[in-house]
Amino acid sequence: MMRKTRSISILALSLVACGDEGGRGEAGGQSGTSGITTVTAGSATAATTEATTSASVGSDSEGGSGTSATGGASATSATSATTGTSTSTTGFKFDLGSFPDAPPNCGDADVEFSYIWISNSSQGTVSKINTRTLVEEGRYTSGPPGAQDPSRTSVNLDGDVAVVNRQGGITKIWAIPERCQDKNNDNVITTSTGPNDVLPWGQDECVAWNTPLLPASRPVAWTTGDKVGEDECGNAIYDNAKVWATGPTGGQTMVYLIDGDTGAIENQVTVPAGSGLGGCYGGAVDQNNDFWCVVYSGGPLVHVRITDLTYEIIPMPIATSSAYGFTVDSKGRSWIGGWNGLVHRYDPMTQQWTQVTVPANYTSLTRGMMEDQNGHIWGAALFGASQGIVRIDSDTATVVEIVDASKLPGVSTPTGASVDVDGIVWMVDQSKDGGGAWVYDPTTQTAQWVGGLVGPYTYSDMTGWALKNVAGGPSG
Repeated sequence: MMRKTRSISILALSLVACGDEGGRGEAGGQSGTSGITTVTAGSATAATTEATTSASVGSDSEGGSGTSATGGASATSATSATTGTSTSTTGFKFDLGSFPDAPPNCGDADVEFSYIWISNSSQGTVSKINTRTLVEEGRYTSGPPGAQDPSRTSVNLDGDVAVVNRQGGITKIWAIPERCQDKNNDNVITTSTGPNDVLPWGQDECVAWNTPLLPASRPVAWTTGDKVGEDECGNAIYDNAKVWATGPTGGQTMVYLIDGDTGAIENQVTVPAGSGLGGCYGGAVDQNNDFWCVVYSGGPLVHVRITDLTYEIIPMPIATSSAYGFTVDSKGRSWIGGWNGLVHRYDPMTQQWTQVTVPANYTSLTRGMMEDQNGHIWGAALFGASQGIVRIDSDTATVVEIVDASKLPGVSTPTGASVDVDGIVWMVDQSKDGGGAWVYDPTTQTAQWVGGLVGPYTYSDMTGWALKNVAGGPSG
């Protein structure tokens, strides 16, 4: 079957070469300069799907209401680059194979692709950005009309995304055209090629499915699925991945377990914990694929077991606790960011809470968080002199770095932090230049800015690294 794709000259095939250290794009070239660089997000291939659903419309003060807006992920650059386009009928070569009898190349750079998925909440779309070239390769309508307003995204071990819409519903989008379905049997895959090529709902063939959920749904988290073997490098192979999601219902929280292939709701349980802002606010899985989530502001922390959907409700440690950002680290500990510099860690093995030691000038609201491969928690920090990104040592529970406006000039509304496969930190900024993301290198302590998003509001596992970190490695 022919694949209708658009290739981009800036898309380096070092992502395919298993033994190479894939370079990070900086306006079309390899990163080598310091300071802030704005880049241009170009085009690539996306897809569509059809799904029928209806849900009540809801919105809150967090993000947009799902109304249509125009926007292209583009900006100026200190080192300008040409991103030409050409037509191909062969599709992207994500797997080039190996020489006969050659030993497997099992280096850390064995990555076919690496994307971050960021919701354009006020536009009702989700963007797929290549984390190494910084090029936006697709933008997709997040749900049917009246059931959009996307927020949290979660990426599975294959690189595909599930995005939850706060107007009610969850949508899966395939990462690469090779997985997409020719639903109209015209022998081509019809899909988005970038920010200026968003297809109407039901026309993009890389949208796998959509399932209605309760309005004001928020958290979403993929499981690894069942381990079915290992590859020649000893990496686990998984099948039958599920997706956790939640929605508020009568002051309680409905927790869903969804089939990752079909979108069918396999099971659900009502947990007697909720709030006026939608029950659980952030969620993630641990190494057992159990679901952990926290209710906005006062808690509690909720743990739902995947084996039988039994649950436990864990109160926040002190009356002054607050809950907003959330993640689970590689040791299965829950991290909860809150107002006025408060950050807490919960260890399920000891059943003990630890309050993070923060410097006196850290008074920010800690929003979306994620752990990197070095055991550091990175969080988006909103408000105050410390606004930007905060880094916390996960074992000592101590702040070790604050990346403020001196390194992120013009930082406006930090929303969520994520880590990509190379250990680079991404921080979504909802307001700067209409919306975009900071790309911060912890080694060089320099940042780049990727603009052109539309009211982005995402804090969750936008890259799939959090799932890899607790349970195994993605193939892309």
